[in-house]
Amino acid sequence: MDYVEEDDRVVVRLDPGEQVLDSLATVREELDIENAFLTGIGAVDTVTLGHYDVGEQEYAEEKFTGQFEVTSFLGNIGPDKIHTHIQVATDEFESLGGHCSGARVSGTFELILTRGETPLTHQLDERTGLDVFDLD
Repeated sequence: MDYVEEDDRVVVRLDPGEQVLDSLATVREELDIENAFLTGIGAVDTVTLGHYDVGEQEYAEEKFTGQFEVTSFLGNIGPDKIHTHIQVATDEFESLGGHCSGARVSGTFELILTRGETPLTHQLDERTGLDVFDLD
């Protein structure tokens, strides 16, 4: 992994074999990030996707293995949570997507983290069972 800090951004490159979420946690810790939104693209060979059922208030997860192009990677980083969603494409040009619980880089993974001013802490929303931004 390598990264460069700019004024309000961090440009990150992940290398083959690196775990995307672990790498983001390292950047968060090293740069003391409490408030950033992120976007990225790249290639992964394993990805764990989640889908949240609001009615049941539970996640279903499934791990996929193969060669995937990451067509979209979005999320946010707060002091208490890294929350990401991912869209990947197979070699048959089919898409899979959802909450990203894990992904391993196969080629490269390129990210831009954009800092904000509001700390992105979370609190439990009893109605949905989700941890949501605490903006109070």
